Amino acid sequence: MKNKKFDKKSKLIILIVLLSVLIFSYVLLIAYNYKSLKKYDSIILPNIYIEEFDMSGYSYKNSREKIDFYKEYILSRKIKFKVNSNVYEISFNDLGITVDEDKTIEAIKEFQNKLSYSKKLRFLNGKEKNKFKFIYKVDDQKLVDYLNNLKATVDVVAVDGYFDTSDGVKYVKGVDGYALNVGESGKIVNEFLTNIDYKKEIELIGDLVASNTNESYQTIDTMTSSFMTKFNVWEGTRPTNLRTALNYINGAVVEPGEVFSYYKYAGPYNKKGYVFYYEFVGNGVCQIATTVYDAALLGGLEIVKRYPHAKKSVYVDGGLDATVASYSSGWHVDFQFKNTYKYPIYIKAYANGGEAHVEFWSNSNAKEGKTYSTESVQIGARGYKTFLHTYKDGVEIDKSEIATTWYTEG
Repeated sequence: MKNKKFDKKSKLIILIVLLSVLIFSYVLLIAYNYKSLKKYDSIILPNIYIEEFDMSGYSYKNSREKIDFYKEYILSRKIKFKVNSNVYEISFNDLGITVDEDKTIEAIKEFQNKLSYSKKLRFLNGKEKNKFKFIYKVDDQKLVDYLNNLKATVDVVAVDGYFDTSDGVKYVKGVDGYALNVGESGKIVNEFLTNIDYKKEIELIGDLVASNTNESYQTIDTMTSSFMTKFNVWEGTRPTNLRTALNYINGAVVEPGEVFSYYKYAGPYNKKGYVFYYEFVGNGVCQIATTVYDAALLGGLEIVKRYPHAKKSVYVDGGLDATVASYSSGWHVDFQFKNTYKYPIYIKAYANGGEAHVEFWSNSNAKEGKTYSTESVQIGARGYKTFLHTYKDGVEIDKSEIATTWYTEG
């Protein structure tokens, strides 16, 4: 019995001793770890990196010096900007970006202060890297200056649609422009720096500058009618007035249903470009009005206003002329026609030597397969009847009277 009691007592003593040793060892370990961790109140823990730079064991003060040592390398990195499908590069330094050392170190310090005792131990004994990013600060004025300089390079002026008349008439669709938005792009750069990815291109913000394009003008593909009258290039200043009138009506666009007024474009006949000839300024513009009149007839268009001369003109057959005039009082004599097509008409007008040309351009379906010709028939000494012949597929389908004209002077 005594031996059994002794064995139990011995085991208890041994257990107490072991437990005491274990507790003592644990207390020693805690004391050791506490002492080890205490120095990290002012020193960066192991496995702490700022990007690829190991900051382990550096005091907060010395970590600033390390950042300074690598700053030239850090700020030589390039930022890539994507602007309107093009890519531009510039270094951090040239863009006015620098490392905010205080905030970068403060972020690490704040992180460590929030760590529990057990988590700090993991850093001491662990191998997993904990990476921070540099915090940057921007020279706002330098950034704006760069973006403004970039804007001058990347901005594209919108090109409005226009008529190319170098070979016939063709409407060229407009091209939209682009304008870099400096304010919004500056915000994008600052946002990028808060969560930087060096491999990523920053797509800056730009605004589309819409061009002015008239889709209906793209239907113009055919010369629907034309007329030519001749003039003497040596006849004093009269050719100047003819060319001036041609220039004024050249490029006129007449929309479907619109009435074209010769006076609206070419008048009054004392404005810039017209000169004195014979009795008054602008003398001779009637020949261009006549050329437009005959082009309109051959296009099958509706004549709204037409007045004949007092005397038959030498440059067209009788009854196929049109006179115009303007006076200082504002009263004027006009020639007008109406666009009865479903498509717009572009008027191309030009002089070629001693020839005045007027061409009407519209869609190939504008005349619905019809063609036209005029006829002048003299009635009496000073009278003329004019007729319009209409053809389809080469066969005359109509003949209508245009006008009866009586000239008062021989």
